[in-house]
Amino acid sequence: MMEINFSPFPVLKSGRLTLREITSADVDAVFALRSDPDTMRYIPRPLAKNTEDALTLIGTFEEMLIKKECINWAITLSDNEKLLVGMICLIRIQPENFRTEVGYILHPDFRGKGIMLEAVNRIVKYAFADLKFHTLEAVIDPRNIASQKVLDAAGFIREGLFKDKVYYNGQFLDSAVYSMLNADES
Repeated sequence: MMEINFSPFPVLKSGRLTLREITSADVDAVFALRSDPDTMRYIPRPLAKNTEDALTLIGTFEEMLIKKECINWAITLSDNEKLLVGMICLIRIQPENFRTEVGYILHPDFRGKGIMLEAVNRIVKYAFADLKFHTLEAVIDPRNIASQKVLDAAGFIREGLFKDKVYYNGQFLDSAVYSMLNADES
C-alpha cells in the first residue's frame, strides 16, 4: 500500500498559479463559490447559506486532510496568493488501490482563461510524480461541457456514463467518469 503524507502541506506552483492550503481567512471566497447557484449548478451539494456554512466546510477540509481522505487547495494567482479564485482537490483517496479522484470549482470571473486546466495539470503531476498514484479519476455532470473540455485537454479519457447515478434535490442525475493512468510507471 502507498504511503500518503501531507505534512507539511504541499504548496504547488505552476506558471501563473499557486495552489495553497485553504484557511479560515478564505471564508468569504469559499462562501462566494459555494453559495452561487450558477457555480454550483453541476455539483450536487447544498449551497452555503452563510459564512458559518463556509467555515464548517473549511473545518471539514481540515478533518479530511488529517485523516488523509482528501486534500483541498486554494487556487490563487501567483501575483496575489491571498485571493482564492477556485478550489481543487484530491478526494476519495484510496491508497490500497493507488487511486484518487480530482475535483474542482472556479469562480465565474476566472473562467475561460485556462486557469483550471493549468491547476488540473499541476495536480496530475503532483499525484503521479510525488504521491505515486496509479490512477486518477474525475466524476462530472455530463452536461458540464467546460469541465469535459478541461479533462480532455489534460489527457483524461472518458470511461463511461452512469445514468441516474446520483439522487439529489428530488431528481436523478447522470455522472460521466473520466480517468488517467500514470504514464511514468514502468
